[in-house]
Amino acid sequence: MERNKQHFSHILLFYYRKGKNAVHARKKLTNAYREDVLTVRQCKKWFAKFQSCNFDVEDAPRSGKTAEAAEDTIKALVDANW
Repeated sequence: MERNKQHFSHILLFYYRKGKNAVHARKKLTNAYREDVLTVRQCKKWFAKFQSCNFDVEDAPRSGKTAEAAEDTIKALVDANW
């Protein structure tokens, strides 16, 4: 789903600008993509962001290690203990 998040945010912005609500937009996403779509809560967060006149569809960067970094660390530990 990671690669679809930005695509979904564009779709949510489209529905926001058409005057739809987050639940309606998520229903449309679910109809089109079936599985692996944003939750209602995530859609509502995007709509709240748009409501505050922030139309940047990029997901905000987060602090902390990425899952990939954690995966590399785990793999190194497993390899070291074999």
